[in-house]
Amino acid sequence: MTSSMDTVKPIGSFLQTDADGFIVNTTSPEKIQSVWLPAVEMVKEAYQKHFGEHLHSVYIRGSVAKGEAIDNISDIDSFAVVTLPYDDIDTSWSKDFVREMTTQFPFIVGVEIGAIPLEELEDHKGDRIMIKTQSICVYGENLAETLPSLKPGIETAQHIKGIEREINKTKEWLQEDHTDEEIKRRCTWIMKRIIRSGFELVMERSQKYTRDLYPCYEGFSEYYPEKKEEMYEILKLAIEPISDKKKIVMILDNLVAWLVEEISKVFKKN
Repeated sequence: MTSSMDTVKPIGSFLQTDADGFIVNTTSPEKIQSVWLPAVEMVKEAYQKHFGEHLHSVYIRGSVAKGEAIDNISDIDSFAVVTLPYDDIDTSWSKDFVREMTTQFPFIVGVEIGAIPLEELEDHKGDRIMIKTQSICVYGENLAETLPSLKPGIETAQHIKGIEREINKTKEWLQEDHTDEEIKRRCTWIMKRIIRSGFELVMERSQKYTRDLYPCYEGFSEYYPEKKEEMYEILKLAIEPISDKKKIVMILDNLVAWLVEEISKVFKKN
């Protein structure tokens, strides 16, 4: 399937589960590599400076939290939980901050900045899963300690129930005028959602959990080998997107009708 020139690399992993099948959060402050520690501290201080008394907690996720960050490839994925409503959250400072960070730490590709209202966390399943299973708390009260443990399955599915809506919205969006770069970004975004939705079809059967794209593709293909090649093309487009609107729509149409039908079968009891 792959070749020496292929952009798809078999990287990523499934999260560990314990003897009872619950997902184990293997991230840890102690795993942050020493060269990345000053940068993480700077991120934490930026949230403290800009949110002040409204800052509840700060989290780091991704390769940095797992101790697997790679110089000149990895970025810092971070987010804060704040005691503010969405309308009052201002992250306009983040662009200048990211510029400052990448200047001071040139081995960092970028920094993801975001904020989640504490009072709305109950309604945001994906954020709760992210805090519980994939993040470390570097400031404030660690909400992971109060959240229930999770098993792979319907309770950890984040994309699948909205995938048909998002695909239709993307097809409508593609009928409008956009730059090639905007189309490529949208292509990457929707293809990632499809890959993760495909894996969510089989999470409960496989008793595995991941957001990493290649393991999602592998897990899906194990149960749906007849759709392996189609999902591989979608994986390639997530990594190396195109700006050809007609081709994107054709690819969406080819797999999505089947995907939506299969979702209704797998989740019909839910």
